[in-house]
Amino acid sequence: MISFAFTKQDEKILEEARAQACLATKYARDFEHDEDNLLPSAYPEAEGRPDTRALLREHEAETSGAKIMNALLYLEEWRGGVPLRESRYSLGNTVLKIAGTPEQYARWADKTIAIGLTEPIGGSDPASIRTTATWDAATREWVIEGEKIFITYAETCEAVLVLARIVHPERRGLSTFMLEKGAPGFSVGPQLRKMGIRFEDTAGLAFSGCRVPPFNHIDGDLKKTLQSFSESRPVVAAYALGVTRAALDFTWERLAEIDITPDYDAGPTQLAAAADRLLALEADWEATWVTVLRAKWIEQNEGPGKIESSVAKAMGGALARKVTQTCIELLGASGLSDSHLPEKAFRDARIFDIYEGTGDIQRLIIAREILGYSPRELN
Repeated sequence: MISFAFTKQDEKILEEARAQACLATKYARDFEHDEDNLLPSAYPEAEGRPDTRALLREHEAETSGAKIMNALLYLEEWRGGVPLRESRYSLGNTVLKIAGTPEQYARWADKTIAIGLTEPIGGSDPASIRTTATWDAATREWVIEGEKIFITYAETCEAVLVLARIVHPERRGLSTFMLEKGAPGFSVGPQLRKMGIRFEDTAGLAFSGCRVPPFNHIDGDLKKTLQSFSESRPVVAAYALGVTRAALDFTWERLAEIDITPDYDAGPTQLAAAADRLLALEADWEATWVTVLRAKWIEQNEGPGKIESSVAKAMGGALARKVTQTCIELLGASGLSDSHLPEKAFRDARIFDIYEGTGDIQRLIIAREILGYSPRELN
């Protein structure tokens, strides 16, 4: 049975993460007009404070488990607008662990690995991939040609796991290749100018005659490799929960100045209209929080659940749009001021319905699973 009761150690670690998020708030606007300025590994206020993930590793047996707690730590970190101490969720490392050989994992496990999927024309649809990996029989190397866009950690990662279309006399299809920074023909940047999440390292990648040895071919089960997104999608929903929690808390604080406070026992006719709208959002927030915990509980105990992950991701993206929009409306002109974080949250929130698979794609995945249709039958 799934339990959502926190242990004492859970609460201790999450309280520390929440306190650190409050300290980080002062830096949230530092990247609004300078996106080339990348996040530091830690801000000065982190000195003397424990690394919450180190605490989790040290006391994991006393917690609800690493999968659940990691997601909740990301929720807390995103309350502050930026993390006090950077902790990357690197999907490339997850894919390497799933699809790579023990020897490949041993070589690159300690590196930050970005994932190179999205392309200028086809977006994140693997069927539209145009980047190629051509086998050169004379030199016994793979030659990578192509372009990727909107790659998280593009500049600060140490390697990129690239999805490419194979050109080989004896095989076709898609596969993945590890490209390390500094390889000839591998270029990065510049940083992209974005509506929101301006603190996040996001840039394009280009490959021109980039040669890699056979060892860099991560030749695992591609279907299983793509299922690694099932691990990351609930984390994106946790990001959305953090941003929306900050917006909700700020809005409640402002409403309290005019004596509008939450009353969970009052009926709709007894509430101010603003409080009624916010309480409805609080219910949506709680429902999304439960889907994240459920997806991570299943992953922790049974392995990633495809439909559960998609439900969490779809709900997180929708929640982020709905909450931040409503908070801006209730706050009026002050909600649009860059003196307060709800304006930033409104812009940041748009990404949660886009990366790691759009909300529409998640709803399509859910429909296929429920109805028993293949991608060919329902697309």
